[in-house]
Amino acid sequence: METRQLESTPGFVIYDLPGAQHYVGETRLGSRLIPGNATMLVRHITYVFATLEQQRSGASVGLKSDPSDASTAVAALATELADDWESGRLSTSPGLRLDTDTLGPVLTHDQRNLIGNDDRDGISFAHELLGVGAVTAASSLVGGLDGKRIAIEGFGAAGLGIAREAAAAGATITRVATAKGCTGDRIGGGELDPVALTEAWLADGDMCVATLSGDGEPAKPWTVWKDDVDVLFCGSKPGAMSGDGAAMAGATPVVAFSTAAVSSKALAVLRAAGTAVAADFVAAVGPALGWWADPALTHDDLRSATADTVNAVMSETAGHDDGPFMAACYRAEAFLRTWQDELPFGRPLG
Repeated sequence: METRQLESTPGFVIYDLPGAQHYVGETRLGSRLIPGNATMLVRHITYVFATLEQQRSGASVGLKSDPSDASTAVAALATELADDWESGRLSTSPGLRLDTDTLGPVLTHDQRNLIGNDDRDGISFAHELLGVGAVTAASSLVGGLDGKRIAIEGFGAAGLGIAREAAAAGATITRVATAKGCTGDRIGGGELDPVALTEAWLADGDMCVATLSGDGEPAKPWTVWKDDVDVLFCGSKPGAMSGDGAAMAGATPVVAFSTAAVSSKALAVLRAAGTAVAADFVAAVGPALGWWADPALTHDDLRSATADTVNAVMSETAGHDDGPFMAACYRAEAFLRTWQDELPFGRPLG
């Protein structure tokens, strides 16, 4: 992993693998950013590409500026790395404390297919594809979601994509959790409707759990891990599922859907219990499938491609003695060995 310090503005660029065709990752803003905190963001994308057998690599840009100086920092970034942006060697998207307007001078050169930005009833198509991938992975783990009960940790745009896909597959959404709490205790095992979830999240963001709890207070966020459901989805942040959360989950299959959402300790606890865990870099392949897709492909085409890809990987890694998460790592690393002299150090675990 190479870290390059920017010269025109305080900050850095991280490139995971040498000799990649393209580098892709978020640009984040913050005066206290350090490269080490972006390592798993970069590695997650590298493993997504390896899962798709593409010779591409994760990357990350960190602008060490205050939000008030964001426009100046972005303008400097756009100029300093102009050759990389204009050639398509490096592509980015807004991350921490940035939006598309502020990052505009860089994004104007993005040569990827931007179908993932399309609005799909309040969320982006990229988040919809993430929902397709995560639900497909879950279906593979438990033999279909019809009649199954699920819980979603890290509920937001991606979680809403998961909720819609899971409900369409016949699942019951038992509870969702954000940083502000969990809806579980209020509904006592009942069902959350995707329409109500959409309305609450679009109106209240993370506080949707309070809205959905009616007259009562939302439960603590960690109560989402209770083992009274058939599948747990997790994705609020790196390491969202800790060892304690894994112990609560017990034998309930887990699907990670964001960067390194399962910690290394949690994976060890779950593996010891014989619990199946679907890897975040498998569930999240959908958006990457769209980045260099033929412009003639439709939303339905990419939905089908996402489901087919995840199904194929899950089938190939099913039944491995080390579980589906590690089997997916081995599969990705086998491809990396075809074009890298050495494997990158560290797997995408929180």
